[in-house]
Amino acid sequence: LAGLASGGIGMADNLMELQTIRKDLAANARTLDQVCQDRSLLWQRLGWDKHQVRLWLRSLPDMELQDGEGDDPRYRIGLGAPPTDDLGETIARVVEALGGPVPLAQLRTKLPPGLVVTDPMIRAAVQAHPRLSLTGPLVRLVR
Repeated sequence: LAGLASGGIGMADNLMELQTIRKDLAANARTLDQVCQDRSLLWQRLGWDKHQVRLWLRSLPDMELQDGEGDDPRYRIGLGAPPTDDLGETIARVVEALGGPVPLAQLRTKLPPGLVVTDPMIRAAVQAHPRLSLTGPLVRLVR
């Protein structure tokens, strides 16, 4: 996920925009071309071409794909994915379930299967979440 913090826009802003796309796809199916056109500035900031957007979409949990072999497949997040769920909230639930501060490296292994994240993505989500803090290598709940 190279480029998440490029172009003067913060990594947290890019992550929030990616989450917005995910929420939009939970509400309405969109073709690959529509996703690319609707967020063309984001893809430019990230340095992603249409192929990389397609890979990202296919990596999202609960993604439903129609006409996946065609040039312009239609994507929609299935009903199993809560549309308001975001990475920060998922991290908060994992830290709470583990009962205390969690090392960043361990946290990545405890996230739901199929959720593709990097350490910088986790750091940005923790910093953007009001109930989480990062102290050294540990992610903790703020009470």
